[in-house]
Order: sequence, then C-alpha cells, then structure tokens
Amino acid sequence: MNIRRPRFSALVAVAVYLLSAGASIAQSDVEKRAPEVKINKSGDPNTSQYEVVSRPWVDSWRSAFWVPNYPSEEQAIAALQAEAARRGADALMNVICLNQGRPNTEPAFLCYGIGIRLGPSNG
Repeated sequence: MNIRRPRFSALVAVAVYLLSAGASIAQSDVEKRAPEVKINKSGDPNTSQYEVVSRPWVDSWRSAFWVPNYPSEEQAIAALQAEAARRGADALMNVICLNQGRPNTEPAFLCYGIGIRLGPSNG
C-alpha cells in the first residue's frame, strides 16, 4: 500500500541518469593538445581589455552535483584549457586548483578559472 516507493525509485533513476550525462568527459581526452589557451594573472598588462566568455566547470547547474577531477594538477589545467578553448576563450585568468582527494587516497585535482577573449591592447 506504499504508493511513494515507485515515485522515489523513479526520482532516483532520473537523478542517476542526469548525473551520468555529465560524466561523459573522458580523462584521456585531456592528453590531446588543445589550441593554445594562455593562463594570465589579473595584473598582466595584456589583460586590460577582455570579454568574459565562460567559467568552465562552474557555470552549469551540473556543477552542484559533479565536477571533473584529475590525478595531477597538470592534467586538470590541461583539461581546463581544452574546455575554455572549446567554449571560444583564448586565455584564462584567476585559475585556482584544489586537491579534492581525501587524506590517504589518490589526489583528485579540480582547476577552475574564467575563460576570456582578449581585446586589442592600448599599448
């Protein structure tokens, strides 16, 4: 007589499906060379004029449930650069890398930043 059980099961099935849709990014794709996306510091003179293109990994509702983790910081940065290039950015700024791994486990790095398109310099 428990009517809520099928509804809960259906809700869990839909949640699993939606979460697995974001897991389609293969970590082996990180090793492919992306177009050159430079990482700039916020005080660099060539970043005086720019347009924000995207915030890879964090500008989607999926980031509340899943973000990609990589075994090394270098792989996480390469993945961030590839995603920024895919979204049309030619540079990144305010890049931050965090180790999401727990103590006594493998590292799980996440890097995020702001994808920008540089404008003409005033210089």
